[in-house]
Amino acid sequence: MIGIIRPTELGAARRGGMHVALPRFKEIESEIRQRIASNTLGPGAKLPSEAELMAEFGVSRITVRQALSGLHNGGLIEKVNGKGSFVTRPADTPSLGALTGFYETARARGQLAYGKLASVRLLRAPPHVAAALSLQPGEKVLSVATVRYWDDVPVAYFNLMGPEPLMRRLAQEDLETNDAMALFESRLGYRFRDVAMEASAIAAPADVARKLGVAAGLPLLRLRCTPYDIDGTPLFCADLLFRSERYAYKWKLTR
Repeated sequence: MIGIIRPTELGAARRGGMHVALPRFKEIESEIRQRIASNTLGPGAKLPSEAELMAEFGVSRITVRQALSGLHNGGLIEKVNGKGSFVTRPADTPSLGALTGFYETARARGQLAYGKLASVRLLRAPPHVAAALSLQPGEKVLSVATVRYWDDVPVAYFNLMGPEPLMRRLAQEDLETNDAMALFESRLGYRFRDVAMEASAIAAPADVARKLGVAAGLPLLRLRCTPYDIDGTPLFCADLLFRSERYAYKWKLTR
């Protein structure tokens, strides 16, 4: 049997400067996803009914259900029998590395943990950032840097770099007491799938050494992270620099 796709069920997307046909249900899924990301539909909010979505987008019930299925599979909504579909709430204790747990790790040990905003500045994307975020050569990113303290001792320097609009939204949040990934999920409406991470040792740059109260050139532990949202889109890059005598990063691999 050969299926027939109605024109009203198709949209268009741009890819590499060319228009690419996009199924209508994917357009609707993307639109609702954006409403969730912008907190127009916040955690726990009830989605419009299938009939309301059919009327709003001018499509069939099967098209609406395909769109909702994509959102459900992505973990953005959940269906409650007899009540409808609702935006899911992010996990209270996400487990995606140091970006999610720096403050919480310290507090769990009974230590005072807080941060201080060090800088917010626009700069040319470093090569590793441009590569991770698929940016054009010379494109700029906004850098948001904080110094992290445990019991009033500076132990880490976090530098997050990404698209200016997104990072300015983050900079307006309380980075002094909240971990970045928790803010992205609880305040900015994102859901994360995974984080690419690389660990290495580097010599402390002079400016970072001053902020951490150590000698320039002292070995620091560097965790370089790129978080991906539920669609697999890289959002920003982070260089997390730790005083190696104050911080150890541990993880467990499960097969």
